[in-house]
Amino acid sequence: MKDYKTIIKEGGKDPKFYLPVIELFEKEKAPLSIKETANHLNISYSSAKQRLHKLVKLKILQGMKRGFYCLLQEASNYTKTKKIKGKLVFLNGCIRIMNSSNNVWITVYNSKFGEFVNGQYCNVCYFERDKFIIRKSNQFAGSKLYFLISKSVGISISRKLIPEEFVSKLSNKVIQIKIGIYLDEWNISIKDLFSTESEKEGELAEELDKLGEIDKKKKFEDFKADIIFTKNNIKVPIEITNTNLASKGRFKQGRKSGIKSALIFSRLYFFIKWYLINKSPTVLILNKDWENFKWLQNEQEFMKKFKCKIIFTDFQNNWAKKVSQEINRLTKSSLFNKTTQLGSKSSSI
Repeated sequence: MKDYKTIIKEGGKDPKFYLPVIELFEKEKAPLSIKETANHLNISYSSAKQRLHKLVKLKILQGMKRGFYCLLQEASNYTKTKKIKGKLVFLNGCIRIMNSSNNVWITVYNSKFGEFVNGQYCNVCYFERDKFIIRKSNQFAGSKLYFLISKSVGISISRKLIPEEFVSKLSNKVIQIKIGIYLDEWNISIKDLFSTESEKEGELAEELDKLGEIDKKKKFEDFKADIIFTKNNIKVPIEITNTNLASKGRFKQGRKSGIKSALIFSRLYFFIKWYLINKSPTVLILNKDWENFKWLQNEQEFMKKFKCKIIFTDFQNNWAKKVSQEINRLTKSSLFNKTTQLGSKSSSI
């Protein structure tokens, strides 16, 4: 195998200008930028740039992202993807072509994921159809993850990294996709990912994940649900409303007015809409303080026509496990089949 000196001579250059650059990289054992190379060797920026570019052409160095270089033989240390770690979970997202650019923009709709990964780097891999997987990377080989004002995560990647048959479908209008992440690789949990509105959602999602499939509703779907639970081919939207009564003594049980009551009515509206479109059941989880309200008992009776199950809980201790087991039991029973109405008795956990 030829040594560096011979390669440089055969390339028509004087080794005395280039060997110090190679020796620097061997000593540092890490990627270096043009500026760092110039500072280490006490030469001008333009001289460092010229020497680095020539060594790349001679296949001694390799150019990397963000203006970094490394020894060609060490490049795989920074570009190879580590062994898969943890469970694969898919999040909602979208993709579109960036205006006047050869890049595409991917958005991940999960604020908790954004809080965990902001400023880190990833490699985007095409999975299948409308699914992509993002793997953890570094600044030398990956694309930067940006936590946006909208509480989403943004990633800019070259369209060359995406199969042409998929790119051909893209425009500046968004296309809904699924983004897969390995939980352990990003040091994040199911509980974290589903705690976008409150920790209660994450607690319940963590328990339901042990019993079936869980998902969040898509960004632009016109209904309200914190978790979508699928079991036995039944898809169940679940809404958690931990609204309690700040002053029980002053709150009349016959009263339907007020912001807190309106929140409950809005959930019931979306569940009626869901049933009329999808013919599948729903679950509303409420603070047990509401259980004895006469008007809510009446609404609960009415909602049986639309396969809506209301579960009351105190949100204390083991509440998430108990509620998840109740929901799981319902998917196994005739309560949620297409021909039987829900039972008249409410559940309090």
